[in-house]
Amino acid sequence: MSTLVATRKSTQVVALSAPRRDPAPSKMKYRLQRLWLRKYVRPVVQIWLPVLGIALFVWLLGSNDALRGAVQQKIDDVRASVAARPELTIESIDIPVGSVDLVRQIDGVIDLALPVSALDVDLEAVRQVVQNLSAVKSAMVHLSNTGQLVITIEERIPKMVWRNGNRIFLLDETGIRVAEVPRRAVRFDLPLVIGGGADMAIDEAQALFDMAAPLEERIRALVRVGERRWDVVLDGDQVVKLPEFGAEDALRRIVDMQNTQQIMDWNLSIIDMRDPNRPLIRLNDDALEALRKQRNSTYGEPV
Repeated sequence: MSTLVATRKSTQVVALSAPRRDPAPSKMKYRLQRLWLRKYVRPVVQIWLPVLGIALFVWLLGSNDALRGAVQQKIDDVRASVAARPELTIESIDIPVGSVDLVRQIDGVIDLALPVSALDVDLEAVRQVVQNLSAVKSAMVHLSNTGQLVITIEERIPKMVWRNGNRIFLLDETGIRVAEVPRRAVRFDLPLVIGGGADMAIDEAQALFDMAAPLEERIRALVRVGERRWDVVLDGDQVVKLPEFGAEDALRRIVDMQNTQQIMDWNLSIIDMRDPNRPLIRLNDDALEALRKQRNSTYGEPV
């Protein structure tokens, strides 16, 4: 019993004699904390020291050829290892929309040797090259999950054939050249416009073709004259000369006269509507010869 009491007393003595932990910081820690609270210390540590370290590294890199070469080699090795990953390899090119000729043009301008790493392909540059094609209205380029370079395009749709000198082009609804063709018969289904500046007046030409719909089967072309007005050329070598201003109204009068009087079925060569107050009609050679014979027989003298 006496032994147990002695043990408890010794335990209590040891517990009371253990040193207590001082919660206050040490002098060094306190001074560092005070230094950190100064307004110029934190910018120096957080901004200027990293900037200085980077500048020093760049200077060492630029002044030491061996170090620069080692760093560049390391960068190249890392890039090569990443580029070689199969998920970054482009195996094929997919163009889901577009005519066969346009697909062939796109394949020719992008000129990629497949397979190629996606890291070696500038998608924006590919998009710009494709969109610069005259037949492409807009283009988008992206990589698919199956290793394909997908080129999605909005193709320009030809609306007219334009003959300018000895060259023949297909134009879209805004007058932009879609393609050059060797001959008119390639797109005989499209209306024909002729002459310099015709591509700059496609809206007016389309309005005239719409206005002359009742004569559609007989119209051969619209001819731009002096880059300011139109002539309508019909079969039988008939020509309707339209004014510079009010061309649609003048053509509407011709259509009305055709509906009521079948004027275009007469032996006419030219109907001149340039003066809306005084339209002129010129007969063709056969009609003139018949008129001469009629007047000779009537008056007994040549006309």
